[in-house]
Amino acid sequence: MKSLQEFVDAHFGSKVDFDGAYGAQCVDLVRQCWEEVWDVPQPPGVVGATDFFTKHEERPLQKQYMDRHNYAAGAVPPAGAAVVFGPTPVNKYGHIGICINATPKAVQLFEQDGFRQDGAKITYRNYDNVLGWLTKKEV
Repeated sequence: MKSLQEFVDAHFGSKVDFDGAYGAQCVDLVRQCWEEVWDVPQPPGVVGATDFFTKHEERPLQKQYMDRHNYAAGAVPPAGAAVVFGPTPVNKYGHIGICINATPKAVQLFEQDGFRQDGAKITYRNYDNVLGWLTKKEV
């Protein structure tokens, strides 16, 4: 298993296409993290990133290994959490990225953009449109 920093170092700037479909999507980078850092079984496929959050209760394998946390003002995801954004008029699938660091005003993400196909990068986002995040269930 890799640490979060080792994962970022290994994939920064690369195009991660975990499933070999549709190019380097945001979901691909997160699935790669779940395999290399979280070391959990992969939940079934999704139509869009938002499904990981909105359909969590319908996904037994995901529920077994991951906890869902609803966003509330002032809440901060922990490093390594998969932060899920809802759909927008420009992106009906939503978005997902890995939290590197967070404050109540912004989150630093390791993410990739499936539309741009420009590879994994570190970005800063505010919490506009954040549904919440997934964390690895503690055993």
